[in-house]
Amino acid sequence: MTSTSSSASSDLSVSPSTTPPPPSSRRRPTYLRSQNVGIDPSVLAGKVLTRIGRSPKHPSMQLHFADGTAYQILVDGYDPVHRGLPKALEMDPTLDSLLGAADGPVVLERTIDQCALVTLTDKAFESRQREQRWDQNHVGVAFKFSEEQVWHCVWAMLTDHENGMCVFRSYNDVYLDQLRHSPRKRHSRTPSSPA
Repeated sequence: MTSTSSSASSDLSVSPSTTPPPPSSRRRPTYLRSQNVGIDPSVLAGKVLTRIGRSPKHPSMQLHFADGTAYQILVDGYDPVHRGLPKALEMDPTLDSLLGAADGPVVLERTIDQCALVTLTDKAFESRQREQRWDQNHVGVAFKFSEEQVWHCVWAMLTDHENGMCVFRSYNDVYLDQLRHSPRKRHSRTPSSPA
């Protein structure tokens, strides 16, 4: 996992810093919710991943498996209608290069050996009035394939830009949820009337 520093522990009882927020126009986010949303990522252990892809419009990643199930990695609190600060899924360089090399979903056949929520700590900052930096704790989804035994990690980053420069960077929690396909609408065929 390539984050400023990270912990491979799936213990999410870490509480964010209790120091007061910096005097600025934006409050420091306090994530790491005590009750997780989504499902336990360990349900993916043993499943064969056949397709993986990122949404071109929203910060989400889709995972499709040989047994016909599909899951998504999503940003906690993201609302597609009221998006707020731009959010993006970030990931380790190996996974990023795998997804970045393809135009659309990547077809593969790899078995997920382990999958867990992990607590990450990264340097966040704001540089509007005077530069402020702090350690931001946030939750990522980490998994490894039995074929590689290398951990991959996905997390969310929030940024704000002014005049082409990043003036605010922070992080948000991600979670795993099952992707349920909506039933396809059946087109009823109207019988042709007798001539």
